[in-house]
Amino acid sequence: MKRFGLMASMIVTGFVIQTSLLGFFNIFGAIPNIPLMLVVIFSMMSDGVTGGILGIMTGVLYDTMIYDVFGIHTVIFFVIGALIGNYSEYMLRENSASYAVVTAISTAVMHFLMYLILFFLRYKVGNAGGILYGIVIEILLNTVLVIFLLKVVIRVFNKLNVK
Repeated sequence: MKRFGLMASMIVTGFVIQTSLLGFFNIFGAIPNIPLMLVVIFSMMSDGVTGGILGIMTGVLYDTMIYDVFGIHTVIFFVIGALIGNYSEYMLRENSASYAVVTAISTAVMHFLMYLILFFLRYKVGNAGGILYGIVIEILLNTVLVIFLLKVVIRVFNKLNVK
């Protein structure tokens, strides 16, 4: 229970940092997605149920704070967290490159599902070609930053003796 509480508090902290501070660090029109990286890290460290619950929690935070249509982020983050958690035992958890690859795939899947769902809801979405540049930059940012974020998470877990 202590482990789940620490994971949840780190996701909430990452969300606060994402929505308050990272807007000022716009890199080529893209902002790294810290809550997504944390969901990927924690889903790979645990199982599908924990990943799904953390994904729901992260999605609800996104939907209540920054998006017009409620439930889209909740579904997307749930699917990402549950899938990664279910297949995490088959991945190399000790290798940080596997976290980077899974984060890159998760970022691409998140944006693809977001575009697809909004398109079928007839919500006004931009041209896919116009937003592709920002998505590629965000994928690169998330892929690089997840390695550093993983080191911070491991250090916090070791400091608090949480396994």
